[in-house]
Amino acid sequence: MSAKISFKQLQALEAVARLGSFTLAAKELGVSQPTVSNLVYSLEQQYQCRLLDRTGTTISPTAALDEVRADIRALIALGNSIASQLSSGQDLLTGKFQIGYSTYQIAMPPIAEFVRAHPGVDVTARALASHDLLPLLYAGDFDVGFVTAKELPPDLEGIKIAETRIGLVVPDAHPLAKAGTAAWEDAANLKLIQREPSSSTRQIFEAAARLAQTSLTTILGLGSWGSIRTLVKSGAGIGVAFAQECQDEPGVSFVPIKDKNLTAHHFLACLPAMRGTAAVDRFFRIADGLRDCDALLSSAKP
Repeated sequence: MSAKISFKQLQALEAVARLGSFTLAAKELGVSQPTVSNLVYSLEQQYQCRLLDRTGTTISPTAALDEVRADIRALIALGNSIASQLSSGQDLLTGKFQIGYSTYQIAMPPIAEFVRAHPGVDVTARALASHDLLPLLYAGDFDVGFVTAKELPPDLEGIKIAETRIGLVVPDAHPLAKAGTAAWEDAANLKLIQREPSSSTRQIFEAAARLAQTSLTTILGLGSWGSIRTLVKSGAGIGVAFAQECQDEPGVSFVPIKDKNLTAHHFLACLPAMRGTAAVDRFFRIADGLRDCDALLSSAKP
């Protein structure tokens, strides 16, 4: 019978794969570089497979490691959570917690509450389009992610945080702002400023337009709501955004299009293996408690 995998082997392997360096991994783990090398080498020998590609000065995970990397991250997170709670003798959280989000108006209230409640946790949050966020969530680079989609992917665990409309963003003086609503015929005559093609906002909007047999003219694809807002205010074009993004924004108005297909759902999601870790469980509880608050749902419902 082959020897069992040790927790230290997994820690060493994960750190090297993430940092791309045996030296940096050793520094993070507080051990010598030869110790890290021996732990990884023994694991590769134990299972007769290569887990790291070593090309010159570059170190990267192999396909075999990529297959199980997210599970390794989950095991390490769970082990650290258990060790932290046992060593402290009470229910305290420490360590690192990484969050991906696509819409800051949805993500910031629970993130802020989590940081206030657990100041000992080193929290990092990164903004990405949902299409770009999901592969990193699957790879274990994020502990949790705020995902915008029609439905939650079936291989993730999560809860629906909010539901919101997608519509047009116009200057306050625009005729559509005074009308209060728009039709697809109005959108067909506009020069649109949208998000990048991988954005869920844009994908939902354009899919609804195709169903309505409406041709759109998009003159710019941008990576952030702030850029869209600035250009709309300057008169460069008409934006496309969530209702929540226009909340309390001086100079611009949100104009809904009468179409039931222009509704997006915002989910808090994680890998199933991560759901039981203390930090993820606490974050889910905080987000669940805020689901009905004004910060998340104001202007969200059709």
